[in-house]
Amino acid sequence: MQPNISRMTRAVAVCLLASQLSFPQVQQRTYTSKGKTIRYSVTVFAPPARITPDNGALNQDTALNCVRLYWSRLKNLDIKSAAEVYLDPQAEIETRTKYRERVGEDVFREMHSKVFESNRFIGELVIGTQHALVSESNPGTLMLFSLRDRKFFIESFDARKASQAAQDLVTLVNAYGDGKLKFE
Repeated sequence: MQPNISRMTRAVAVCLLASQLSFPQVQQRTYTSKGKTIRYSVTVFAPPARITPDNGALNQDTALNCVRLYWSRLKNLDIKSAAEVYLDPQAEIETRTKYRERVGEDVFREMHSKVFESNRFIGELVIGTQHALVSESNPGTLMLFSLRDRKFFIESFDARKASQAAQDLVTLVNAYGDGKLKFE
């Protein structure tokens, strides 16, 4: 019995279309700000990516997984382990410890118990080894990452120490927050 070629072709076309709809597409783009052209890649998450403790891996293989790992550790109030995914773990430990001292243990525990409820990401921007997850709920804000030895690390933005790529990512996210740039 010969297979029906047109039926097989339709099945393959449906599978290809479904795969294109299920996987975000990486797009190369440029943006000009103050006479400077910024070249970047963007992956748009449609629908926006909601991170939960169990909708992906707890590792540093992707920016989304790195956030999940970080938030899982924060939810457990394990500041030292959470800080391990930062480029500067000691600075993160000091920041979290000072915050806990300022607001008190109860507020600190309550805030971190809701860490997975607070944000969804509309996309990931990339310039070289710098990545940024763009917030849906807080336009103009991002989580900044650096890719080192095939692992993602969260990076605190300090304009005095930031790489040009990190500064350019902040420029892009600010432009998005101001409505001057779309990631669709």
